[in-house]
Amino acid sequence: MRKVKAITIFIMAVWLSLSTAQAHIDLIKPKPMMDGYALDRQALKVAPFGTPFFDVVAAEATQVKAGSEIEVEIDVYIIHPGEIIISYTRDMEGRDVMPVMKIDSMDSEVVHKNMLHRGTSPCPEDNCKARRAQGVKYKTRVKLPDMEGDLILVVRQLMTDKLDQQQDGSVSLKRVYYHQAAKLHLVK
Repeated sequence: MRKVKAITIFIMAVWLSLSTAQAHIDLIKPKPMMDGYALDRQALKVAPFGTPFFDVVAAEATQVKAGSEIEVEIDVYIIHPGEIIISYTRDMEGRDVMPVMKIDSMDSEVVHKNMLHRGTSPCPEDNCKARRAQGVKYKTRVKLPDMEGDLILVVRQLMTDKLDQQQDGSVSLKRVYYHQAAKLHLVK
């Protein structure tokens, strides 16, 4: 098991060192496990939580009332047309919220499990052209599940201008996501 983890960490380190993508979002509220500028803005490309080399199980959790409604606030510092998705998982490895990496066609919906919110990415002055921005906030409220224990709130930016149509008509989603997450401890 240690050997597999070591190999996984090595592969992620190589991938991060070769990657040129930078994070586009920074979760402000609730407190994220890793901020949007981590690892020279490279961390948030790593699914499902944007927390490479991070022990999610040992991470500090923010205590919240089960079944309550909370505010989620995101700083969007690179604008792209697309969506902001908020979902949750109780799996500390996030297997059930791994993003879909391929859809059948441009008309196919991108499905997300355990979704709490799906909204349009902010476009200041109705201009969704990809660009850097300052002071662009995305705020929404989400109702948490009525259960006790730890969960991971996953915030995902899906950029529709990065969809890659393949020769067979399918669409690759390898370049469309940025991920960030907060660990919550739900209590009754």
